[in-house]
Amino acid sequence: MSQEIEAATKAMQEQLAKLTESFKIPSADINAMMESQRKNIEAIAKAAQLTAEGVAAVSQRQLEIFRATSEQLTAALRDMKLSGEQQRDLARKTFEATLANTRELAEMTAKSNREVFDVMKQRMTEDFEQIRTSFLSPQGKK
Repeated sequence: MSQEIEAATKAMQEQLAKLTESFKIPSADINAMMESQRKNIEAIAKAAQLTAEGVAAVSQRQLEIFRATSEQLTAALRDMKLSGEQQRDLARKTFEATLANTRELAEMTAKSNREVFDVMKQRMTEDFEQIRTSFLSPQGKK
């Protein structure tokens, strides 16, 4: 992954150099701009990794839930002579388990989404701060 990031960074550096040369942008710090873009790419890669891990965790848990539910259903079907009270109890337990499992999966998804958002938010905050300080005039820097 880091080789891909380095290749993308080099390509961007070349493009930025051409751009600043063609527009005659004075005192553009290409290295600082490239470092910023490298950090952006790293943040996106981290966010993608966290997303993949979150999806894998939710999928794994869904599989576990499916297996457990299948085992419960198989056990219930083995004894089809359940009384009305037993049927209601089984239906209540199944509903409660489904509700708890759904809540758990929603919480896992929300946690994964928060982690990805936090990575991107942190990078954007850093980027905006860098842009803000780079445009301050010498009189504004105290």
